[in-house]
Amino acid sequence: MKVYIEKISSYDYDKILNFVEKLFIDTNMDEILKNKSTILLKPNLLGPHEPEKAITTHPLIIEAVVEILHRMGKEVWIGDSPGGVVSPTLVFQKTGMCNIILKYNLQLMDFSKEGIEEVKNSKTSFNIAKPFLEADAVINICKYKTHSLMLFTGAVKNLYGIIPGLKKSDYHRQFPGTIQFGEVISDLYSLVNEKICLNIMDGILGMEGEGPSSGKVRNFGVLFGSVSASALDLIASSMMGFSPDEIPYLAEALKSDKLLKSDIEVEEEWKNYVFENVDIKSVKRSSNLMQHFPPFLKDIFKYFFNYYPDFKKGCRKC
Repeated sequence: MKVYIEKISSYDYDKILNFVEKLFIDTNMDEILKNKSTILLKPNLLGPHEPEKAITTHPLIIEAVVEILHRMGKEVWIGDSPGGVVSPTLVFQKTGMCNIILKYNLQLMDFSKEGIEEVKNSKTSFNIAKPFLEADAVINICKYKTHSLMLFTGAVKNLYGIIPGLKKSDYHRQFPGTIQFGEVISDLYSLVNEKICLNIMDGILGMEGEGPSSGKVRNFGVLFGSVSASALDLIASSMMGFSPDEIPYLAEALKSDKLLKSDIEVEEEWKNYVFENVDIKSVKRSSNLMQHFPPFLKDIFKYFFNYYPDFKKGCRKC
């Protein structure tokens, strides 16, 4: 399984488009998508943040994928479910997605409004947004960031956004520890990984320190791509300085993809490559603290992540 990496120091559309074109050719997307008409793009749209804050997937990465899919005659959907109770409309506007949707006349999928379907295995049940399940294929377009609970967030963790609305907070409440929540992420991945035909990671601007939203913007100057989300995360997290064993969902995600670490390939120049002085200490401290919370503090955490209706004067019965 190959992970493709390209040096691109700024959001130069022509260079981004060239990388995505080569990625489609090298991964044989023409053949993979041959009989598939509707393609869902799943970016990281965590909240209403401008692209330069490096919290969300940059719109030019999305646009490059859309342009190529339109050349192939595909119908393109863009969808996500932002965190918390923030307005999805505001998120789509702030992140630059609305401009692309209007320019290419795309179908916008607000996962919180499109309905859900229960998908489960022997351990866990998930309510998943219907557009994810109804699309013929999904391209997962994530952001390169640290994460205060999971240490790293990339392609596998980005799929947590297919769970609409406040149910995401509910899983955080029930499974507040790093290991426990990692099992939620790997369980979800095992149920949906076959739907993903391609993964692209926006690492031109990424985040270090207290990610996924409060860290420091860093110009890593790279784009990643792979058919396997777990292979992509293994390489990308290692390049930040993490050991693969530290990422709590990674071992199980690799099993879901039927991959060993030795199966994953990169070009020679990227073998054992690690960016200098990436701030990963902050998230290691945060993650370690959460993992070793005494039970009574975890109960307090669960209380504050609970939610209930609060009808006030401004209520619009939404």
